[in-house]
Amino acid sequence: MKNLIKNAFKISKIENRPALISYTVCGDNTKDKSLKILNSISKDLDIVEWGIPHNCPTADGKDIQNSSHRALQNGIRLKDIFNLVKKYKKKQISKPLILMGYYQMIFNYGEKRFIQKCKETGVDGLIVVDLSFPDNKKFAKLCKRNSICFVQLISP
Repeated sequence: MKNLIKNAFKISKIENRPALISYTVCGDNTKDKSLKILNSISKDLDIVEWGIPHNCPTADGKDIQNSSHRALQNGIRLKDIFNLVKKYKKKQISKPLILMGYYQMIFNYGEKRFIQKCKETGVDGLIVVDLSFPDNKKFAKLCKRNSICFVQLISP
């Protein structure tokens, strides 16, 4: 499987421009509108990032916290997110897709099951904001074995 994220950066480098990556919270304000928004902006993007709503997004700012709250209030669940990813990836305009979320949700779902579902639905990469180095080594290897890019966040 080719690495679509790496390829997107390669293309932007050849075109001598930065890669354009969007971020929206999946399911805000509704499941259908969330997918419509992503479809409508994809043609202008290199990579899309969809946040997985969490009931306690402590590492996120107020806007993302509010988006997560709206999405959860409207009934978004992990199974819905995977279904929306699958629908999005069927579109010709789809771009490499990164899911961003918290480890608790992955842990509760089951790491192997979560990665398998990502692979099945077309997720290209993952950002797990609260799984830092070196605690993320095992999970990062699991992602790599399944051709999913694990994006490591680093902060001082």
